Amino acid sequence: MKLTDNLYAYIWRGNDNNCNTYLFAGVLSDNKHIIIDPGHIITPYLREPAYEMLVKEIGQDGIKLDDIGLVLLTHAHPDHVEASQKFREQHQSRVAIHKDDEQIYKMFGGEKIDIRLEEGELSLGNTMQDKLEIYLTPGHSPGHISVYWPSKKALAVGDVVFFRSTGRVDLPGGDPGLLKSSIDKLSKLDVEYLLCGHPYGHPGVIQGKNEINKNFEFIKDNIWF
Repeated sequence: MKLTDNLYAYIWRGNDNNCNTYLFAGVLSDNKHIIIDPGHIITPYLREPAYEMLVKEIGQDGIKLDDIGLVLLTHAHPDHVEASQKFREQHQSRVAIHKDDEQIYKMFGGEKIDIRLEEGELSLGNTMQDKLEIYLTPGHSPGHISVYWPSKKALAVGDVVFFRSTGRVDLPGGDPGLLKSSIDKLSKLDVEYLLCGHPYGHPGVIQGKNEINKNFEFIKDNIWF
């Protein structure tokens, strides 16, 4: 689903647990794309073909999988990362995750990591056509990151923030104090598209600065740890 020029959202519409996926088109050299959190290959309980469903939706938008040059992972939980190796093996996409989540990634069966992310502007040598910023936003996991696209005012937040809710802190590496700090950091950015990691009570794409600010205020007023 196209949100605006070069920004696509693939909302999970199945019945099992899986994440939303986002695609930033044309941000790499040779007009190649970045995909964020490709999710499961097959969902764990209902055995839904999540990867096939995602690939079909991407194709319907006229995007070639071979043009996805980088898989950015907000964190290492299987419902966000499992399909990353599919893109790597079948389409030669590089895989990137923050170094503080690499151990979790491997614990859940992840294999090759090509890029270890750090906070700051995403630097891939001469391969960037547009500026992206990486924010370290721990709390849900130690190396959770959020991805900000300043020119689109788009922010992919993984499992830090949802519609009127926040990510869990009861999984290994979770920390409520760190999550609170991460949410506070993200709430200060100039955002028109808040791209949440799951469709919990809402598709997960919150549009418009006013609605996004209201969502942050609701969390601070009602869910603050």
